[in-house]
Amino acid sequence: MGNKQMRIEPNDYLEAARDRITDAHNLYEIGRYSFSLYAAGLAVESLLRAYRVLKNPEFDERHDLRLLFAESGVEELVTVSEHSEITTLVFAVHLRWKNDLRFASEDRLKRRLKKLQLDRGIRGNFVKENCRISVDAASKIVKI
Repeated sequence: MGNKQMRIEPNDYLEAARDRITDAHNLYEIGRYSFSLYAAGLAVESLLRAYRVLKNPEFDERHDLRLLFAESGVEELVTVSEHSEITTLVFAVHLRWKNDLRFASEDRLKRRLKKLQLDRGIRGNFVKENCRISVDAASKIVKI
């Protein structure tokens, strides 16, 4: 028997996107911010892959949300006025999310956000706030 991968269909990606955004909200509510942020990014990646696979069925192993956004054709699904908003939302998640967050402790995420200067101007828990920004943005993206 070979190690043949099963093709992931667009609806599989869309279902995963909905599941992951639910996970992101649930994890946020219990204070699991690093994994909540990871799930939010994964929700966006899943949605973008759903549309990208319609244009190109070859699996792309990169986890670059901006590139997937460009290749997905999602901008064709929104109005001109919504295009700017969706681009901003994807960038907000892209800025905070990395696929390797699945290995990140809360302390590692905190260091990463500080390095990116995403702690600036935020009173209180900047990890929680950055997670909220990402989960909110991802929620809007997944509703496309």
